[in-house]
Amino acid sequence: MPRPSEMIFGMDQTLHLPTLMVVHALITLISTVVTIYMWLRYRGSRVLPLLVAAGVAGCVAMLLHASRETLPLTLSSGVGLCLGILAVGLFWQAVVAFEGGRVSIPKASAGALFWMLLWFTPPLQHSVEARTATLGLFVAGYCFLTARETLARAKHEPLPSRTVAAVANMLRGFLWLAAVPLSIFVAPPYAADGATAHWFAYIALANSMLIVLSLVSLLIVAKERDEWRYRLASERDPLTNLANRRTFVTEANEILRQTEGGASLLLFDIDHFKTVNDTYGHAAGDQVLLAFSRAIDQRMPKGWLFARIGGEEFACLMPRMSAQQAIAVAENLRLAIADMVMPGVETLRVTVSIGICEAPEQGAGLDTLLASADDALYRAKADGRNCVRLYEPTALLSEAGQALVVADPIARRGLARMGRRIA
Repeated sequence: MPRPSEMIFGMDQTLHLPTLMVVHALITLISTVVTIYMWLRYRGSRVLPLLVAAGVAGCVAMLLHASRETLPLTLSSGVGLCLGILAVGLFWQAVVAFEGGRVSIPKASAGALFWMLLWFTPPLQHSVEARTATLGLFVAGYCFLTARETLARAKHEPLPSRTVAAVANMLRGFLWLAAVPLSIFVAPPYAADGATAHWFAYIALANSMLIVLSLVSLLIVAKERDEWRYRLASERDPLTNLANRRTFVTEANEILRQTEGGASLLLFDIDHFKTVNDTYGHAAGDQVLLAFSRAIDQRMPKGWLFARIGGEEFACLMPRMSAQQAIAVAENLRLAIADMVMPGVETLRVTVSIGICEAPEQGAGLDTLLASADDALYRAKADGRNCVRLYEPTALLSEAGQALVVADPIARRGLARMGRRIA
């Protein structure tokens, strides 16, 4: 029957901590070499040099601490664990750089500096439990900071692997927090004869796995970010960040297919936009487009689809909206644009013409709606601009009839037949 001390520090334990540390150091070395190769290819990266520094620090830390039985304690645990804390801090700052934040080497080094200052105090010199608790608190703190940084931009950059990266760092943080009560209430990590507690060997193994998972998940987040940005570039207008024509057509057709109760389509055209470019310059024209898109977009409730579909032409599809309701909305938007003041160009006044088409509950194709709204927009332009017009086939037919040669009886009869069919 094994003695209690053998159950905790058993010499025949399956997990040999120094071997685990050497293996982990070799894995870290391989990943660091790969990171160095990537850094040589992408010299402008702010993330890769920090990952390289973290990898080198972590690799040296593992090798030093694995040699605890042969090296002086100050070198194996004092310097070794100091470098381990520095590695976690540098990894945190690598994530900060990856998320576009400002890198702070002093913040990354603060934990290691405090460790070295505390190392020369009596508690850390004479108590392995105190060293384990201090190490656990420093490493856990950096892990939680890394997880928080990973989740901070989840709303603006919703990437699936962000959750995996954050969970990996949080689990690592909880793992090192658990080392604090385990070392105090169960057994110290190391016995007087140098044997290792079973729980500490398992924590070291789990920590190694979570470090690898953290690095791999960061690489996956980077890959997903590139894919996400490429997709956005193909779906969004680069100036206004609104949906572009391609996205509008795809999503509008889906809305029309699924929505019951019809819809209304607004087609906007900024008045005299060419004159704005010619008079004030293209920079002012871009400013007008940005101000216009923001003024309209911030008034768009959830469920409406607003997009830039041409140079100065915008469209908005409003599900379950009648023609009369759409007219009221369009008038409010028109007045909002007319009251808009362009900063720095006080003499510039922007107006918009709006064409409206109501879609029936079924059978409305987007191409037909766009063509009808464009006809209404043409009428708004012809009526002096800065106004709203609803697509009315009879009104358009009347205008077309006035353009015909009224003396032609065949044209008059054809026009009359068209009017009866529409009515």
